[in-house]
Amino acid sequence: MIEAFAKISEASKLLMETGFTPTTVTSALAQVGTAMGVDRVSIFEHQPFPIKGRMVADARYAWSSPGLTALTDSPTMRQISLRELAPLWSEALLQGQTVSCLTSAAPVRMKLLLTDHKTQSVLLAPLQVGKEKWGFVGIEDCRRARVWTAEETTLLKALAGGLGTALRHRQMRSSLSQTRTQLAEMMALGAGR
Repeated sequence: MIEAFAKISEASKLLMETGFTPTTVTSALAQVGTAMGVDRVSIFEHQPFPIKGRMVADARYAWSSPGLTALTDSPTMRQISLRELAPLWSEALLQGQTVSCLTSAAPVRMKLLLTDHKTQSVLLAPLQVGKEKWGFVGIEDCRRARVWTAEETTLLKALAGGLGTALRHRQMRSSLSQTRTQLAEMMALGAGR
């Protein structure tokens, strides 16, 4: 557990220092996934759906152990609605709780999706950026029906916290960059008079 926590700290630091880019995130997820002994680590981002009030999620970043497909490479992991697949899971994540489940005990529609991806057990934690419910992060075991321990749940929450901080840092950098650009444009316009 100490090694896994150290990897989560390293991954969070890496994302803060180098930015939240696909390559950096995949590298960070690989470190964490290997240290935790899981087969997949994935980050899902909530997306507004054209139908008012409906929220879907897309697999945005992912790592998988050799021989498995990363969820970002799966067309079935685009525009998934947790509310339709697993309403209780959706509600738990929105309330800031984790979700831990064996595939065999998952709601029917979710069970089909997990089975299709060879997942035997899954652990999800909400991902929050500031006050925004940004998405969720999940880890999967595809080799055995794993009952997740309290320590593993704590590690996933720590990962979600680190990811949320790195995403917030990215938003702040972007906002600062936009402000600088606007200020430079305003100064250029003022100098041209």
